[in-house]
Amino acid sequence: MQGDHDRAFVVAGATDLAMLEEFHAAVIDGAATYDIGQFSAEFDRTVDKYGWSYNGDREWRIRTIFETNVRTSYMAGRLRQMRDPDVVKLRPFWQYIHGDTRVPMNPRPLHVFFDGRILWWNDPWWDVYFPPNDWLCSCGVKSLSRGDLLRLGKDGPDPSPNIQTRAHLHKATGEWVKLPEGVGYGWDYQPGNLWERGLVPSRLIEGAGSETAGRHAAVIDTPAPLDQLLRAARPFSAEARATVEQFRATPDLPPEQAVQHFLRRFDADIGRAALFEDVTGTRLPISSLLFQDHAGNWKAEKRGRNLLLPFLAEAILDPDEIWIGLARKGEELFVDRRYIRVDPEICALAVFQVGRRWWEEVTAYPPDRGGKPNLNALDQRRGGKLVWRRK
Repeated sequence: MQGDHDRAFVVAGATDLAMLEEFHAAVIDGAATYDIGQFSAEFDRTVDKYGWSYNGDREWRIRTIFETNVRTSYMAGRLRQMRDPDVVKLRPFWQYIHGDTRVPMNPRPLHVFFDGRILWWNDPWWDVYFPPNDWLCSCGVKSLSRGDLLRLGKDGPDPSPNIQTRAHLHKATGEWVKLPEGVGYGWDYQPGNLWERGLVPSRLIEGAGSETAGRHAAVIDTPAPLDQLLRAARPFSAEARATVEQFRATPDLPPEQAVQHFLRRFDADIGRAALFEDVTGTRLPISSLLFQDHAGNWKAEKRGRNLLLPFLAEAILDPDEIWIGLARKGEELFVDRRYIRVDPEICALAVFQVGRRWWEEVTAYPPDRGGKPNLNALDQRRGGKLVWRRK
């Protein structure tokens, strides 16, 4: 909703990450020349490839996906241009233009009424009515200088209008909301506003100190105190503890055997990955790559980690918390997903990174120090956005 789309490419009803990637690429390619025909061909190919059963007529669906994403992206760029301090000095007035890119077949009466309205660039009215203001809205905004106003026979902007609202029933939630007149549900915002004013990647790099290296670079939710986490935590199962004791009683336990025990909890095996759905409904791959470095060596051998893999499996299967964070390594940013499980005697952490096209296993280990759980090390990984907490 609203500013969330400033950072996410969204197609209603499409949840497959790979399919969204192909739609995204097709929109970008088509937008270069505003060629909806090119996008239509890619739309048909992608729908056939993934077997997507979408709602609505094909032509309407294609036009909605293409024009909505292109138009909001274009207006986000316009917003950034017109807000530039040097532009504001020279052209501090904004004018609403109805049918900026095309004349709609069925004009919205209120949008026609807005046509030609001139207000200061920072008038609160623009917070709500900066176009597009509904599906397939082709309205736009242009900036004006004081000389432009004089040529239009005006000595100043129009009076700041009151924003009239109406009651609107949100069908998905059954809740009544206040919706500004003339604006479709979810369109009462400025496309690009949160992208420009929020934490864009370049600003995160500039603002992230060395203390965030390899950890979260943006804080959204504050973690509960560690003692509170411990009080709410569920002890590891007797089965996991028994398996760990069995592993410990076998000094020469091959790492492959411990990894294989872990993988079978997810219906996977060495050389055969499984797609696991966690408690939030997120699907991610489980494979032996969690415990191998790029050369194929077993990471689990370090500090006896292979002995504790049953605890790590439970951290993913039944976590106390799941965090999503924007992590930083050098100048590179990536999103990671952290599964945390803890009790007073042991703690476990599993980390996955998400790219634009895939989830990638990164590491899984029990933070320890001298054979005892290193709760402080675990606590440092609790940051970013909390998406799951055990009730």
